[in-house]
Amino acid sequence: MPDVNQPGHGPGSSDDAARGSGTVTIIVNTRPREWAEKKITFEQVVDLAYPGQPYDPQGTTVEYSRGHGPDHSLRPGGSVEVKDGMIFDVQLALRS
Repeated sequence: MPDVNQPGHGPGSSDDAARGSGTVTIIVNTRPREWAEKKITFEQVVDLAYPGQPYDPQGTTVEYSRGHGPDHSLRPGGSVEVKDGMIFDVQLALRS
């Protein structure tokens, strides 16, 4: 059970959807996307930005803002807790 005294965890907070009571809207490369899971992985963000396209994970960058805490980069194999209105910017590195 989440601590309702923690910021962002009270009733009616935008994190309600991220905990399983619905969906949140995230922005991926300027496009709104609905997301129903608590977390999102690097690979899932890239797939939302470039569905089905091959890419080089080591050269691809995923940066996010308006999340929990300061802005960050997401690395291959990593994940982050989503928040309504969170913004992801993906720059794809194509495989050669």
